[in-house]
Amino acid sequence: MGRRAGFPGCGIYWTMKRILTRLPLLLGPLVIGAALAETPKVQITLPDAPEQRLSMYVDDPVMHRAIRRARAELAEFLELAESPKSHQEHFAVRVLLVERNEGEAIWISGFKGDDTSLYAGIVAGDITMPSRFKRGDRFTFVRGDIVDWTYTDTRKGRIYGAYTECALLTLAPAQVATKIRADHKLDCEF
Repeated sequence: MGRRAGFPGCGIYWTMKRILTRLPLLLGPLVIGAALAETPKVQITLPDAPEQRLSMYVDDPVMHRAIRRARAELAEFLELAESPKSHQEHFAVRVLLVERNEGEAIWISGFKGDDTSLYAGIVAGDITMPSRFKRGDRFTFVRGDIVDWTYTDTRKGRIYGAYTECALLTLAPAQVATKIRADHKLDCEF
């Protein structure tokens, strides 16, 4: 009794089958899509060299450290973003976009959270992979999608956060990276 023909110890088999068939409902399409996708990339174009694009996978050790620091400071950033001072502006988050088995980290500006833990904002830059989204489109995400954040303090002339940008600067020519870090007073320690 309780066994189905042809499957010894089928209690485990049927339990696992129930779990696996319900997994997409439990985890949602974003998690399944991320599992099937290639590792997302983070990219920037150097300011004085538009033809030079720097690119690094999110699982690269340097990028991983940058994302870990950004996430460690995320709660403070989100609190500040809710009620910034007049000299704090250009608040943005970088989130992972995964479509068609490709992934890219994109900047979202003008974001706001709601009661359901969803955030929505505007795609702030160009997306290099094929995507249904483009600059200026509304984009919805959850806090777990955030891999970086940034804002500018105009009083100090400094950009805070942007740790993934710092990671990418490790690929830039030394003089260019030094100039960008100095010009924006970036804290690239992670």
